Amino acid sequence: MRNDDSLATILLVSRMARDGLAPFSVSQFWRLVDQVGEPGGLLGRTEDDLIGSGLADHMAAQVVGLLSRAMAMAFELDRLAQSGIATLTPFDEDYPQRLQARLGSKRPAILHAAGALELLDQPGVGVVGSRNVSKEGAEVAKGLGRQAASLGLPLISGAARGVDQSAMDAAFQAGGTVVGVPAHSLVRTLRTPDVRRAVHEGRTVMCSPYAPDSGFSVGKAMGRNKLIYALSDVTVAVAADNGSGGTWSGATEAIRGDYCRVAVWRGNGEGPGNEPLERRGALPLTDTSELDQILDGARSDLEQGSPPKQAALF
Repeated sequence: MRNDDSLATILLVSRMARDGLAPFSVSQFWRLVDQVGEPGGLLGRTEDDLIGSGLADHMAAQVVGLLSRAMAMAFELDRLAQSGIATLTPFDEDYPQRLQARLGSKRPAILHAAGALELLDQPGVGVVGSRNVSKEGAEVAKGLGRQAASLGLPLISGAARGVDQSAMDAAFQAGGTVVGVPAHSLVRTLRTPDVRRAVHEGRTVMCSPYAPDSGFSVGKAMGRNKLIYALSDVTVAVAADNGSGGTWSGATEAIRGDYCRVAVWRGNGEGPGNEPLERRGALPLTDTSELDQILDGARSDLEQGSPPKQAALF
């Protein structure tokens, strides 16, 4: 049964109800929580109560309006649950602790997920890169997917064409598991035959911080990138543009935020941004077998209780 904090979070942030009300953005929601404490405490309160406790008039009205849509939201949640999609908040047991620990106030207030939820908190290997990857880059991505499977680690990917799909396919073919974080419709992703089969076999989980039936946008792709890094012990950028694009922005954000160890492929198939990413602190990877060494460093960081480091290993 969903607890009050989880219910209030969904009511305040979700865009699923299509009722014309403007929900809080993630950053607005966490500022609200900082101000009022546990969100479940807002349930059943009037505008006057909230204004008396220090909320601005317009914010109090917004909170009461959003919390009043419980019936409509219950129908939406039930519809998703019947299709196998769980709706998680940081106040739910299955919400990934890695996102809590690594992203802090940048963590999504809502995460929709379908499949083997336990994979979300297992150590994993992220693989990211260009959609228009070269043949050589695609082979590197496949090698990393196979390497993750051989190590018994989930392959974590944005589930897009190019590098993402090459790595995912190779991991599946090698008998491994996959965590996908698509920027397009989660519902549509789950209709893909290979994904349906992997979900049925307990070999994948697909998750998204966006409404499950919403379409692709560049903003969503940029916003979900940090989830790939935060869910991974190590994320390898196979091919990046220099100074722009999703791979570049995601890698530089992860290096600045210390979301995980960030590595960059240096060899045939790399992109023009790979060498600049190394200069910014990404660890160079010249052979997929070197992944073990970077993972060992990441495990050492975790055992010592320290955040991921972008220190050179070679």
